[in-house]
Amino acid sequence: MVEFEHDWSLASAFIERWRPVSHTFHLPCEEMTITLQDVAYQLGLRIVGDSVSGCISGWEQHHQEWTIEELCEQILGVVPGLEDRQSQTKWTVKLTWFHNTVCGELEQDVIEEWLMRYTRGYIMQLIGGILFPDASDSRVHIRWLPLLEDLDACGRLSWGSAVLAWLYRQMCRATEHSQRNLGGCVSLMLSWAYHRIPLVRPDGFNARRFPLYRSDNATGECRLRQYRHTLNGIGMLNVEWMPYADPQLFGLVPPAIAEANASTAIVDWVVRQFSGLQHIPTRPLNNDDMHRLDGRFGRGEWFPHLLGGWHKMWDAQTDHRLSIYHHIDLHLSLPYITWYLQWAYTELFGLGDQHLLPTRVVPEDLPIHHPLAPDLH
Repeated sequence: MVEFEHDWSLASAFIERWRPVSHTFHLPCEEMTITLQDVAYQLGLRIVGDSVSGCISGWEQHHQEWTIEELCEQILGVVPGLEDRQSQTKWTVKLTWFHNTVCGELEQDVIEEWLMRYTRGYIMQLIGGILFPDASDSRVHIRWLPLLEDLDACGRLSWGSAVLAWLYRQMCRATEHSQRNLGGCVSLMLSWAYHRIPLVRPDGFNARRFPLYRSDNATGECRLRQYRHTLNGIGMLNVEWMPYADPQLFGLVPPAIAEANASTAIVDWVVRQFSGLQHIPTRPLNNDDMHRLDGRFGRGEWFPHLLGGWHKMWDAQTDHRLSIYHHIDLHLSLPYITWYLQWAYTELFGLGDQHLLPTRVVPEDLPIHHPLAPDLH
């Protein structure tokens, strides 16, 4: 399994600009965010299909009276010991246990049952180490395992949307003053930044093969200040608004992924990422209550029932597509930029930069016309 040495200074610079209320980055050029389209192109995961859900405890109640130990024995052929878990009561298992115990050496004439167990163990490492890592980055909760029992059904789930939702949640948590580590698929976050903003790309960047680290001798704090300065000066022309419009990608990307921008609901705060003229967006959904929930929420509950309203919204997403106003001139309008600068933090300064002051100047000669916000009810 490939491991990346991430550019944590760049990740920190973007977390400083992340706003949990709208799930967007505040940049001088306007708001931007990671969308399902980015997930589909860069990770190749499904962004349609049934939601990824289940339970985190109460296994006997929700899995035909099977205990978690019996599920592990059935699906993996082995049960993690107490020393391989976070504690006696928590089924958060060390990634090294899956690597050493479940994914050992495979013989050439291995039977299918052992091959399936190896595959499930490898997927659990992908889940805990790359796609859904928490701040510890060394363990994975066993709640994902029942989803891997039927690999055909597993492949029809919308894993891409789950990865994006998990990354959003981890970035929201990282904005808290007491938080020191960042979970979620950081590889996706950095890949998105490299594709969208050329000024932060590492040396040797290539749209289809590139390093996810920057090899220089600058200290982390020095690089963070450099990234702050770079992002403070980002303008409209410094952004790749349509990084997937390259005709060469059409033959490399499956049609279901290439059509991601047309077949999914789009956050109306970032329509310019879909070649649309940005309007003043609708007030975001109040998600403060969801942000306050932690790992103790819903213990023993079946989430498709507990969060049934959210699951219904997901199932009906194709009935609520956002209309995008396309225009030859995508420059921001005077009403939008005036509204944006009233509440956005477009320029950030840290220790040693106190002599710098944000400009917050509305550019001249902006167009007056801008489309109305769509009705999102």
